[in-house]
Amino acid sequence: MLYAKPHSVLQDSDYARFTRFYLANSEEFDQQYMLHDALIHLISTLPETHLLLLDDEQGQLGGYGQYRYTEDRKKVFIDSVILEKSHRSSRVFFAGFRDLVLHLCQENPEIQALQFHAVANNRYVNRLYSKFAKHTDTQVREGRTEHVYTAELDELLDYLKIKTS
Repeated sequence: MLYAKPHSVLQDSDYARFTRFYLANSEEFDQQYMLHDALIHLISTLPETHLLLLDDEQGQLGGYGQYRYTEDRKKVFIDSVILEKSHRSSRVFFAGFRDLVLHLCQENPEIQALQFHAVANNRYVNRLYSKFAKHTDTQVREGRTEHVYTAELDELLDYLKIKTS
């Protein structure tokens, strides 16, 4: 079981834990993802993103979610999420994604859509995302082709079986 620690209560030591975890697990994005890619990502995104750290029962970091809001705060872009391999399964993905969406809705009730990206050649992630989101763009970032997926909040809440009101 993983327990969430939201951005609003993070301290410098939490950012240090996150950075170590990110660097140790960043090859999960792409086999070609290099240390310099990870460092550039951290330097460029940390000042403008929110973090949700996921600790296990022993207080060890077992995963995270990194996200940012658009200027009007109606859309949230999930930059990255990684769980340690021992915490991965379809059930955990569904429950964790559900918890992340609930957290985002509580943090910002004005959200109307979520966006995320997947490396174009990662068939598993692209197939997974297409179950609950629409492919809305293709971008080249840091030399990699990535598909951008968008999920309208109302449809996503239905998919995740989250009741509103």
